[in-house]
Parts: sequence; structure tokens; C-alpha cells
Amino acid sequence: MDDLQFRRHLYAAPNSQDPEFLAAKQADESRAQFAQEIEELDSKIASALKVPVPEDLCNKLILRQAMASHQQQKRKNRIHLALAASVAFAVGLTVNMLQFSSAYDNLGDYAMAHVYYEQDHFSNDMSADITLASLNSKMSTFDGNFTEMLGQLIAADYCRFDGIKSLHLVFQGESEPVNVFIVPERSEVAFAEAFSDKKLNGKSFKHGKNQVVIVGDKAEPLQQWKKNLSKNIQWST
Repeated sequence: MDDLQFRRHLYAAPNSQDPEFLAAKQADESRAQFAQEIEELDSKIASALKVPVPEDLCNKLILRQAMASHQQQKRKNRIHLALAASVAFAVGLTVNMLQFSSAYDNLGDYAMAHVYYEQDHFSNDMSADITLASLNSKMSTFDGNFTEMLGQLIAADYCRFDGIKSLHLVFQGESEPVNVFIVPERSEVAFAEAFSDKKLNGKSFKHGKNQVVIVGDKAEPLQQWKKNLSKNIQWST
């Protein structure tokens, strides 16, 4: 696992127990130290988001404001209470959005945004040294495996696909890299069988309990990729 793969894996799942990830961390003292810092930061963020809001907070704030409204000398207190209500509401709304909302309307929109975000990390002439065994080690997380390697695999690592742990594969394409996402099926984001913009085309299909999303440039034969992926991915459940 190279440094880029290690960092992407660490950012996506700081507490991952993936054997390859653990081996890469233990083999390099600087990686181990950096991983510890990220784990501590992840823990602090998780603690910061756990802001308890009393069920009757709103009623208490309203009552206090009403009682203080006729007292000129307590006007500052009323302002503070109003600010407290706004902060409590904002925190509650933020936590709710982080847990339950999706940033995009459908799989295609998110997949293309993900590809554009990471496009500078991959090129079609990068070395393709990911083995079938290494690929299937990661696929086992999703109860699946590839029966054979499909082309030259540049990268294979976990990612957060709109908040859900997924697998991101990058293959050499005809002219540009082809991105494949293995995404557990969910109801929050609408399924998109075909999607595109001025530069990219994409196809999705449901396979087992997961969704397979393929993104490539306009020249890439995505229908053939879809056919090959459908034939070579097997699920154990």
C-alpha cells in the first residue's frame, strides 16, 4: 500500500482493521504517528457532535423570555437566551443533516463529483500492480469477490460514498482511467441507471445487495465494462 492509498484509507476509516492497512501503518513510524493523530481527531469530532439538547429546552427559553420582557435591566439576558436557542437549533439541525441527509439527488451526481474531486490523483499511465488477491481482500468486506481481474487495476481502496463505506476501484481505460464504485444499496440516494455531463459518462446497475457504478470518459465503452463486471463479481450472501 503506497502513501496515497494509506492516507485515503486512513481518512475514510481511521479505525479500520484491514490487514493491509494495519501492516502499512506498523511498517512506518511516521505513518503510525500520523494515524494516531487522525484517530484522536476523529474521536474529538465524534464527541463534539454529541450535543444533548433537553426535550423542553424550547419551552424553557420562551418562558424565560416572557418573564424577563417587562424588566429593562434584563434585556441583555433575553438576548443571550435567544442566541442560546439559535445555537441549540443550529446544532440539532446540523447533526440531523450529517446523519440523515444526502448531498446529491442520485448516484450518478455523487459518482461524478467523487471522480472530479480525485482526478488529479490518477492517470492512465500509472503502474497497475494491484493483485486479484488484494482486490478480493477488500471485496470481502461487502461479501463479494472477483472471479478474475478485469484489465489493469491502478487503485483499490475504501471510500465514503455520500457517507456510506464503499469500495473505489480505478482501472486503466482506453484513454483515461475508469472508476468503479461498489456501493451498498440504500434508499436515501436515488438510483441512476445512466448519467453524463460534458466530459463523463456513467452507468449503474444493481448486483446482489450492492450497486455498481461505472464512470469513464466519452470514448470509454461502458456497456462492455458493465457486462464484464456483472459476469465476474460474485456474492457470498
